Amino acid sequence: MQMILKKLPRVDILFTLLFVAVVYITLNIIGINTTYVFIALLGAVEWATKFILPWFVLYWVVRLIKSYESK
Repeated sequence: MQMILKKLPRVDILFTLLFVAVVYITLNIIGINTTYVFIALLGAVEWATKFILPWFVLYWVVRLIKSYESK
């Protein structure tokens, strides 16, 4: 994690934190519970990791095998 933070400029980190804070405050003002949004976001990431990511990996493994066989 430290290597990632060292490569990013400080301005990008500050803008990201500012964006998250503005979205959090805006959703609370509108009346949307941010806890449910966070839980739904984590569920979407979990679902994508379980079902979508393996297909990407399988696709690239098949391409790698085909390119290896063609040589």
